[in-house]
Amino acid sequence: MNKKDRTYMLSVNRNILLSAVLAAFAIGVFIGSGFIALTTPGQTEKTAPLVPDGNFRFIRTAMALKEGGENRHSMELAPFRYKIKALIDEKINRNEVKAASVYFRDLNNGNWFGIGEKEKFSPKSLLKLPLMLAYFKWAESNPLVLRKRLTYNASQGPLDPEPNRGKTGLESDRPYTVNDLIYRMMTEDDNDAYSLLFANIPRQRIDKVFKDLNVEYDPHTEDDSLSLRAFASFYRVLFNASYLSEKMSEKALMYLARSSLKHGMASGIPLNIDIAGKFGERTVKTTIEGKETELHQMHEFGIIYHPRRPFLIGIMVRGDDANTLTRIIHDITKLVYEEVDQQS
Repeated sequence: MNKKDRTYMLSVNRNILLSAVLAAFAIGVFIGSGFIALTTPGQTEKTAPLVPDGNFRFIRTAMALKEGGENRHSMELAPFRYKIKALIDEKINRNEVKAASVYFRDLNNGNWFGIGEKEKFSPKSLLKLPLMLAYFKWAESNPLVLRKRLTYNASQGPLDPEPNRGKTGLESDRPYTVNDLIYRMMTEDDNDAYSLLFANIPRQRIDKVFKDLNVEYDPHTEDDSLSLRAFASFYRVLFNASYLSEKMSEKALMYLARSSLKHGMASGIPLNIDIAGKFGERTVKTTIEGKETELHQMHEFGIIYHPRRPFLIGIMVRGDDANTLTRIIHDITKLVYEEVDQQS
């Protein structure tokens, strides 16, 4: 090979090597971009997890797979409403609670019962659930919504008059992604995250959730109220993945299941049982024997994932002492779980 040929071959090899390097770099950028698209900027898997495709645990599809694709426990439960009613009456007679309502639904076959389930209550903190649904519904047509950054300004004071139960609270002048705010709102009951999210979503998107699910409620009216039976709609569509996609429904239930709340319903079931729930409380004015008085109101709703028969339960209680009301929610949940377990 002469000198001219060697020079030509050297040049070709250099070009091939350069092309390979550029191709590798381009692939790396593409993969990196894909990874960034799946993890919202500024968040980690630990703080705001995203659901891998097909890796479901909380929606009906996942429960059916656990049962081998068949619903082997569709037989109706023997009635036990009277036992729950007797427990409530006992608590009322002991003056531990002024009023209590319960809603129960077997998610295997849809059978349900209620005790005062039509009584209206002020949902307050529970409104975080339909707000999450509104954002996730929006994100299905525009995924960038969850990556949008919102900034909390502490100098303006609390965004919500209710005490914030968030572990750390939002940091002033720090941008948070919508996805992270939703996660904080649901897992830590962060009222500032709720208010920031509520202020940055078009009103019609929240209204549409209530309209689509045929729930008569105005989320923009401070004193409006709804019933336990009506609120159950939000959980049912998530479990059945009939309003959001399977992926978004799973994600919503996963956020609910990661709540830091360990009392109330969660304390009334075995530690190894998942619960996707939401708790709320507030002080309400009422008239008792002609006198206006203030009572504590607590309400908790959740899907309890009994391994053979998942069920939905909602409890609302009113009384003088918050600790006593929490214990009553525990007692009712424990009795319901034991009944379901014995019959399954």
